[in-house]
Amino acid sequence: MESERNDEPKTFPEPKTFLVDANGIRLSGQDWGGEGLPIIILHATGFLGRVYRPIALALRSAGHVYSYDQRGHGDSSRPADGDYSWASTAADLKAFIVALKLEGARGLGHSAGATAIGSLAGAHPELISRAVLVEPVVFDDEVPQSAQDSLYERTRKRKRWFESADAMFRNLEHKPPFATWRRDMLRDYCEFGTRPAAGGGVELKCPPEIEADFYSRAREFPGLTLILKGRSPLLMMFGEKSDSTGIKIADKIAAQLVNGTVVTVPDAGHFLPMEQPEMVVRTAAEFFNRK
Repeated sequence: MESERNDEPKTFPEPKTFLVDANGIRLSGQDWGGEGLPIIILHATGFLGRVYRPIALALRSAGHVYSYDQRGHGDSSRPADGDYSWASTAADLKAFIVALKLEGARGLGHSAGATAIGSLAGAHPELISRAVLVEPVVFDDEVPQSAQDSLYERTRKRKRWFESADAMFRNLEHKPPFATWRRDMLRDYCEFGTRPAAGGGVELKCPPEIEADFYSRAREFPGLTLILKGRSPLLMMFGEKSDSTGIKIADKIAAQLVNGTVVTVPDAGHFLPMEQPEMVVRTAAEFFNRK
């Protein structure tokens, strides 16, 4: 993949889209193609599968690549009971794999998507044979509750409406955390992460209150415990400049992983896949192809 920072829109192949019924949710999936064993990409909270387009397309050299939008995100439906627990997202991932007969898949997850993939690998290694977990959201007693509360409050205040996808891009491109993103990935987020609003303009498909609800329930889920007990090979990646919880306990995780490696990436933050997608692809492809 060519690393580009200019603002010129690019033309990329379109994935095949499909729907999967899982736990009362309609999951919107993307089939990116490729040959070989399946690879599933699972996005961070607040985003959607198509944001990882450059990574998905490049990983076709290592396998058949799929992604999907988590409940309440992108073009997937919202649960009638308002269940945005992390246990439910892990259950959705399990249902997605079973429905498509992708048992033994390799997984590439980012943030909460990494937590879901890692926890499922720990609980059901027959479903996830190996996984790359980029900036998984994990906690232990050393991580204060205040860090989670601050994220919840900031998220609730996010701007949800823009005059257009182009206006959204212009609004975000110089603001953290988006200022460090590869520009084509930010454009995809602005285009595919919004829908026409009733009164004109566009609005986020995943509204701030749903994103914040996910964050508020993170400590309910024993993600770190499940990840640490897993037997499937894991590669965990943290950005050296990340403000997330995982980097704070990366050394402790590395000492406790049964069958895994922890890597700290220089000059990268929590949005490592959007900042250094080429490096993520190279690292993931090499890890997936190991015997």
